[in-house]
Amino acid sequence: MKTFWWLALHLGLASGAATPEAESGLDPRPQHLVPFQLDGLFKRGDPARPANIDLSAWKPGKVKLQWAGDIFVGTPPQKFNLIFDTGASMMLIAANNCTTCGTHPRFDPSKSTTFSPKPCFRMAVYFNSGGGGTVNSPEQQGGNCTVVTDTVRMSDRPTNRSEFLVCDTYSSLLREQTPDGLFGLSSTPTSLWGLEPNLTFPFIPVFWQLVQSGQLPSPEFSFSFIPSHGPNGRREGVLTLGGTDRSQYIPSTLRKIPLNWPLSESRFRWVVDVHGARIDGYTLHNSTDAVTLIDTGSAAMVTPDRETTAELYARMSDAIQPIDERGAWGAPCEVLDRVVRDVVFAVGSPEQKVDVVVKKKYVNVGEYPGKPGICQGVFVDPERVAREPINRRPAWIFGTPWLRSYYTVWNGAERTIGFATPSHRDWD
Repeated sequence: MKTFWWLALHLGLASGAATPEAESGLDPRPQHLVPFQLDGLFKRGDPARPANIDLSAWKPGKVKLQWAGDIFVGTPPQKFNLIFDTGASMMLIAANNCTTCGTHPRFDPSKSTTFSPKPCFRMAVYFNSGGGGTVNSPEQQGGNCTVVTDTVRMSDRPTNRSEFLVCDTYSSLLREQTPDGLFGLSSTPTSLWGLEPNLTFPFIPVFWQLVQSGQLPSPEFSFSFIPSHGPNGRREGVLTLGGTDRSQYIPSTLRKIPLNWPLSESRFRWVVDVHGARIDGYTLHNSTDAVTLIDTGSAAMVTPDRETTAELYARMSDAIQPIDERGAWGAPCEVLDRVVRDVVFAVGSPEQKVDVVVKKKYVNVGEYPGKPGICQGVFVDPERVAREPINRRPAWIFGTPWLRSYYTVWNGAERTIGFATPSHRDWD
């Protein structure tokens, strides 16, 4: 469960072959999308089109925790399987001199003819808890990294020179997870500009570099976390960069809601307003005037405080109780399977709201480590009481369990997130 960036905010149906498509952009473009100079290899005369990336799922236990896909770095290309993470901005991989990166592949700049060590900016990346798991770690998680430049390629796209992070240390949970690193998908392009007092250049996330260079036609991307059959066989999901893939959803069902732009823009994350959390028609007291970060890098649902978690689980069963000192709740596995309920969240603006459901089949995340027969619930306490900084409203973190039942469309230029009915049925 990865909460660093959000805590920083608190504290300071028929399927078939189809081509991904780009949604029309805004005219005029918002100021934060003004083009900047990149040393790109992409030829602007070529027609840009969206890129589909087949996703694999990391499933260490009962449930899938994170979705990742292959990205190729350098010339000739070196392959890395990266988590596509809307709760992060940077692309992060292991450096060739990393001694704490386990079996993950290391990026070797000596084998790339297009590598540049510039801008060679050193930075520490910290997560207050670990990666996409469901159990908070007592140790600090993150890595020590350097910003470098090389070509980055995805799917069948041309290569483009981009800045990204190579890390010479990985924390334990980065080391132990199956994916090799992160590919950040922030809501705005200049993710670190002005946040670091010693930062002397605008660090542009790789996704936005690809958009601004013309390699992708739109600053929109879309997720399906539902298994389907692709050109290379079964896949656990699909990410479309630069548009949508109409074979993955029913277009007539797409409904978009606005981001809370002051919060989204201030920390380069995807934040929406929450107007209520309901269980069997009952609305939780601390949920009618709240906000949430939407984080595809998290496998948990983090409540604003322990009182909210307690009220939520009390609507299911008194048997669900805290099972550690770091925010996890659970019950005997057979009990949890029997008592879990759907949790419905109303999100968006008063004029544009949707109900998005965490289905009960995703509430039990499986046996808690070290406690045989005890299963953990997906809703967990925050490490500290969470309030957003502008109006001090309760702040949630919604991870992939909230997104799994939908096809989602993310557009930072339009400042919206959309939800649609998938064209494939999830049999998990």
